[in-house]
Amino acid sequence: MKKTRYVLLGLLQEEELSGYEMKKIINMRMSFFWQESFGQIYPELSKMMKEGLIDFSKQEPSDKIKREKIRYTITSKGQKELKQWMEAENEKDTARSELLLKMYLSTDKNSEEMRKHIIKFKEEAEGKLELFKLFDADLKQNIEMHNNHKNILCVLNLGIRQTKLYVDWSNEMLELLNKDYE
Repeated sequence: MKKTRYVLLGLLQEEELSGYEMKKIINMRMSFFWQESFGQIYPELSKMMKEGLIDFSKQEPSDKIKREKIRYTITSKGQKELKQWMEAENEKDTARSELLLKMYLSTDKNSEEMRKHIIKFKEEAEGKLELFKLFDADLKQNIEMHNNHKNILCVLNLGIRQTKLYVDWSNEMLELLNKDYE
């Protein structure tokens, strides 16, 4: 079952947002455990509108906004659906990593390629870690930003730990691969 609608409903329970703003929040705050594309977000917003789960308002262009912006809000029907999903049993999580698959299947013949992949993986993890730390600092300064603030910080803390682990693991793997070259 697709979860896009629940991500969007969950974000809208906090505040009125545009589709673009929702995508931005997902990228910044949830990227270590969840991804959604514009191609998933906008069709789902349209479906939810038809089902009466959300409403919208148009924000007219101004000095700050160059073009009309559509902002969405959750309805009581949407809140009810979100609540039902929150209470339902979790589906089994599945983790997929192309890097780990390549690492698992690699041989000594392609260790230079693996080294390049791991360096890129490490650089991406370091970038995410910096972003998560900035977001963490921002959240800690704005305690009243969300009514589920404590939970957001807990999830973000796991993301920081997980991303640090990725950086440490990458360093270990690069060290191991470098020994193979000696």
